[in-house]
Amino acid sequence: MDMTLTSPSPKRQRRPQAERSAGTRAKLIEATVSCLHRFGYSGTTVSLVASEAGVSRGAMTHQFPTKVDMMLALVRAEFDEDVAFYEASFAERDLREALADLPVTLWGRLNRPAAIAVTEIMLASRSDQELASRLRTMQSEIDQMARAGIAARMLRAGVAPRPDESAIHRLIVAAVRGLSIEALFMSDVSELEASVAVLRTMLGMLHPALAAPPSEGCTDV
Repeated sequence: MDMTLTSPSPKRQRRPQAERSAGTRAKLIEATVSCLHRFGYSGTTVSLVASEAGVSRGAMTHQFPTKVDMMLALVRAEFDEDVAFYEASFAERDLREALADLPVTLWGRLNRPAAIAVTEIMLASRSDQELASRLRTMQSEIDQMARAGIAARMLRAGVAPRPDESAIHRLIVAAVRGLSIEALFMSDVSELEASVAVLRTMLGMLHPALAAPPSEGCTDV
């Protein structure tokens, strides 16, 4: 008879509650993006998202009590991801060059599934008063932070701000978002990409300093 002693299997340590909650939240947001892509806003329900994410209805409502809460969480998560992306992008390139390329970079960001889901939510808000009211407040805050970030980088790059800087920013974002909507049903996006290139040229005309060759001292940190 084998009397060899074996050590007991180590107990698997449970992740901290905050970490488990963040993991559940991330899965639910990812599932929301997937459901919006396949079923649209009206077809995306709290129960459907919970099933897609593989979590209980109780766990779902603990994170997002209502469908509107769920949608707003997706919008905020996408903005936070954009902030991280742009910070890394600006840090890796000449600052003026990165600013001049904003329309092109934005085009790439707004064609991602999560960004398209945000556009879906924006369009749906016209028939959902609660969503419209809360989204309007959140989007206003997001727009202010985005514009402040660009303005700070322009100053760091030695690019003088224009009095209509906010209008320029809104125009570019709205134009690229509109083109990204067209891309959903266009089989050939080359013409849309040409339009994005025109926006880049227009930005250079409005800010000639951005069209100038890269110079030393214009990199972000």
